[in-house]
Amino acid sequence: MRATTEHGRRYFVSRRLDSPHVQPKRSAMDSQRDPQNRTTELLKEWHSLEKDFISQLFFNSPIGIYILQNGRFRFVNPEFQRITGYDEHELKGTLSLDIVHPEDRDMVRSKAIEMLKGQRSSPYLARIVRKNGELKYILESVCSISYRGQISALGYFMDNTEQELIKEALRQSEQKFHKAFRSSPDWVVISTLDDGIYLEVNQAFLHTTGFTAQEVIGRSSTDLGIWVDPEERDELHEILRENGRVCNAEVRFKVKSGAILHVLWSAEVIEYGGKQCLIAVARDVTDRKLAEQEQMRREKLQGVLEMAGAACHEMNQPLQNIFFMLDDFLDAYPESQIGLQIKEQMNRIRTITGKLERITTYETKDYIQGTKIIDIDKASLQCPVDPGGKDSTSS
Repeated sequence: MRATTEHGRRYFVSRRLDSPHVQPKRSAMDSQRDPQNRTTELLKEWHSLEKDFISQLFFNSPIGIYILQNGRFRFVNPEFQRITGYDEHELKGTLSLDIVHPEDRDMVRSKAIEMLKGQRSSPYLARIVRKNGELKYILESVCSISYRGQISALGYFMDNTEQELIKEALRQSEQKFHKAFRSSPDWVVISTLDDGIYLEVNQAFLHTTGFTAQEVIGRSSTDLGIWVDPEERDELHEILRENGRVCNAEVRFKVKSGAILHVLWSAEVIEYGGKQCLIAVARDVTDRKLAEQEQMRREKLQGVLEMAGAACHEMNQPLQNIFFMLDDFLDAYPESQIGLQIKEQMNRIRTITGKLERITTYETKDYIQGTKIIDIDKASLQCPVDPGGKDSTSS
């Protein structure tokens, strides 16, 4: 490089090309090549990361993943192997339908074709047979991909066995409940806890009460007048709210015909249709109750007969002697008013003892302060009657 001093003298100087003030000249080709190289490097780095990410995703996925070509396994991830029980080398090259339960193969083929054609998006439920013969329920989805230059199917499924077994157990439990509900000889009803609206009633309830399902469902026990004593119902429902259950409470129900039935009523609070409800079972014990009343009636009658017999036996002899003495007195004093009055009262006593001897049934009548006493007139004139009859006033 040439330079000139201020006096006009010329001289040559040299300058380093790596000086910060001087840059070497670069061709247009070099300027274009560097960005291209950098882009290529970035793409390679991205593909490497992408490949590693996909590899990690496939191999560590909690979902079974596989790739099929011509219906045969070409790739299976570890979770798929765990679920099926087969190793990778056992699965590769085998038909995918071989592990599907024979009864589900047509369905799986049909659903998979629908998904591959874009006609279905939701997973389908199927059964597979593990290597050890155990059945597994799986939720499966498939889609079309290109794998190593060939059209393939990418599939993935989740083990849904536990959920399906729970659903099956629940379904069987519901079936058993409905069978027991329908076939029970006892009344079984489901009603709302607060207002007693009937939601479900079984055939035994309808048969015994005489109501039809249309007359019952959607109406309350109060509407139908089922409870003879509404206060009794309120008391039992209060116990239900506090304790959650009532067991074998003896209550009276009135059926459509107006007849009164004695029942043992048990109930428990449940959740039904998202509401607080109660399931109640009632057993008709009317016949047993009537038999108990009849037995009690007979026991009371036996006690009355024994007491009346003893009283008559003990009273007859003294009464007979009094009559003899009274006759002698009236023979001597036939005009005695006192003697005649005494004889009248003695005849009355004789009539009463005669009635006592003729008692054949147990009848009572009201006495003072709510107590009852034997109605001698009815008990000595009537034959035994049905303890449930209108003429019976047994206590």
